[in-house]
Amino acid sequence: MPFDKSKFIETYKAETREHIEKLNLGLLKLEKTPQKKDLLEEMMREAHTIKGSSTMMGYKRIADIAHKMEDGLEKGMKGEVILEKAHFDILFKCLDAIPHLLEDKVTWSDKGIESPFVDNLCIETEDIFSGKVHKKTKIEPKVASRKVKGPPVAVETPEVQICAPVSEESMRVDVDKLNKIVNLSGELLISKIRLDELVKGLQSKSEFWTNAPDSAREILRNLVRVDENIDSLARDMQQEVMKVRMIPVSYLFNTYPRAMRDLARTKGKDIDFVVKGEETQLDKAILDRLKDPIMHLLRNALDHGIEDSNERKAEGKPEQGKVVLAAYQEGSHVVIEVSDDGGGIDTEKVKHEAIKQGLIAKDKVIDLINEQVFQLLFTPGFSTKEEVTETSGRGVGLDVVRDAIGALKGMVEVRSEKGKGSSFIMRLPLTLAITESLLVGAGSDVFAIPVDSVVETLRINPEEIKTVETKDAITIRGHILPLVRLNDIFGLPRKGIIEKKHLPVVIVQSVEKRIGLLVDELMGRQDIISKPIGAPLNNVKNISGATILGSGKVILALDIPSIIDSAEGVVIKRPVFVPKDEQKAKKKKTILLAEDVLTTAMLEKNILESVGYSVVIARDGKEALERAKQESFDLVISDVLMPRMDGFELVESLRKEQLYKDIPIVIVTTRESDADKRRGLEAGADAYILKSEFTSESLLNTLERLLG
Repeated sequence: MPFDKSKFIETYKAETREHIEKLNLGLLKLEKTPQKKDLLEEMMREAHTIKGSSTMMGYKRIADIAHKMEDGLEKGMKGEVILEKAHFDILFKCLDAIPHLLEDKVTWSDKGIESPFVDNLCIETEDIFSGKVHKKTKIEPKVASRKVKGPPVAVETPEVQICAPVSEESMRVDVDKLNKIVNLSGELLISKIRLDELVKGLQSKSEFWTNAPDSAREILRNLVRVDENIDSLARDMQQEVMKVRMIPVSYLFNTYPRAMRDLARTKGKDIDFVVKGEETQLDKAILDRLKDPIMHLLRNALDHGIEDSNERKAEGKPEQGKVVLAAYQEGSHVVIEVSDDGGGIDTEKVKHEAIKQGLIAKDKVIDLINEQVFQLLFTPGFSTKEEVTETSGRGVGLDVVRDAIGALKGMVEVRSEKGKGSSFIMRLPLTLAITESLLVGAGSDVFAIPVDSVVETLRINPEEIKTVETKDAITIRGHILPLVRLNDIFGLPRKGIIEKKHLPVVIVQSVEKRIGLLVDELMGRQDIISKPIGAPLNNVKNISGATILGSGKVILALDIPSIIDSAEGVVIKRPVFVPKDEQKAKKKKTILLAEDVLTTAMLEKNILESVGYSVVIARDGKEALERAKQESFDLVISDVLMPRMDGFELVESLRKEQLYKDIPIVIVTTRESDADKRRGLEAGADAYILKSEFTSESLLNTLERLLG
């Protein structure tokens, strides 16, 4: 009776893919140290394993390819050949052929089937390892037709799937089944919260239980014990199920080294691609959706970031560029960072392109600080590449990355320094299933705010709310923050807010931007199972999902990054035509503002521009000093506590410059001691304003007096 191999086909395929992945990673390492014997032996063993299992399962053509790879690697191990570029190219070509053949059902039997590509590939491999010159075959493995009964069979490139090794202690589980278990455990947790509410409701009926019979009291006690037991079991189950879905990012990261190696060859660039933190764990549901965004950023790093070897050499850099893909956990988030040591983002080029594409007015571009310039990169269709290539210039820009990360409730941050490289930092939640949230009331509605977005909660007096350019703002420990009323965002009635002496405010943050969110009531923390909202509400702004409370009430989860962006107003505007006679009007006074807290800087900028001043922002004292040397300003405003150079040092340095000996300088700070005030004035400041006493009127009156 013939042996039924079909039962083992899927296991064979999964194991072969694992060996292919190990060969891909191992050959990339071997390419850097081609004479490393233990690595050569390991790669030969992987090829040998593929050959053996493929022979057993009847995949003869895969076995033939693996056999030639094994022979070539053995020659390298014995010292008969020194592995060079040509050897690695053919080994990778062999590896690329196997997945196509693996998914081709007609390879179960090799009888009567012509396989010109495999035959030619085996001959080419043998010739190259024998030192013979071999012409490249024009037959590609992407689509191959074979003479079999019926129409030709097309073989397309499948997605590479990485599976955990099969052993006596593990088994393969379909992802859809696992997702159903996760959803069911989430529903169980929601029902458990509902049970808690019911038990608490029964316990609160003190008058009833005072006169209730002992049997009824015993029932309640038993119900409480059962509730506590279910609570423990439900949470344990939820945690264990989530652990099952958490996998190391190596699942995804291991697919990139080979892709970057081939892409670097195509672009003619020499790079050292480094992967860090592969052991970091992340929800598979999130990881599966990160493949394209990460690949996009890696391509950008190679194409836009890394210079060619000659250019790097001229700049005094190592000829080999470096691209790093790193992952690490930061609280309840996983951070994935793509960085390079290339030329960095040319902010002037980005500004020029933004003007060209009509994204910002020419007279406003000087006001943009670097963080705002970097945000221009995420505009749909934005690109600084003049030519169209395989990897760039096609109008598919970083907005795709931002949208993908946003859909996963994550954020993207950009850091770059010209000549020194760039970093794109993605912050993602560990899991999308459960979110610890702060529940807040607005009107008769309840909303959930992810705790990770909450900086602090506080209560303020109505008198503490100031108006800055028609917008509400508050001062928290010297920082001026925009204040947004949650009721106004959704058009809800204000529930008794006028009568309250102290108003509850939630300070929320996205990347480095903060605002105050004024609510009617703080209702405590709770784990929620957030669900996406279906049509017709799926495109409602400022909402990320919905959940069900223990009371059965459906509430909405707030999209904090969206709310913060809306609160700051539109910074990037389309150009507006200004008549020439208006352009000849009285020249605006130009102010240099040195402030390291972006939100405070933007608020002060709004105050000053609302009365006609032109404002240039610098993020610290050193940047301010450099800007002051490049152009003249009518007045300088500076914070004290700033990185690289503080405000006192800035004032002293400016007073040494001939151009700024008599220019008015104002310090706006939280430093309230008499010693600090004395030091500021002695350094050369004309005025010293405390942020705790800051108002738009006091600032404008001071500036008007100093400017005469």
